[in-house]
Amino acid sequence: MSAFDNPVLLYDADGHTFGEGPHDGLRHATAALRKWLWTWADGGDVWGEVL
Repeated sequence: MSAFDNPVLLYDADGHTFGEGPHDGLRHATAALRKWLWTWADGGDVWGEVL
């Protein structure tokens, strides 16, 4: 598996409250780094669906 197939995750510190596990602030942005990079390079909104 190459690094291009790895998912892109966003850590949302505002979504994490005291007492929860540290993984609770993670948000899934996209399934593949390649897709995220192409969207970003084309000027697309890479965070709109996540936030």
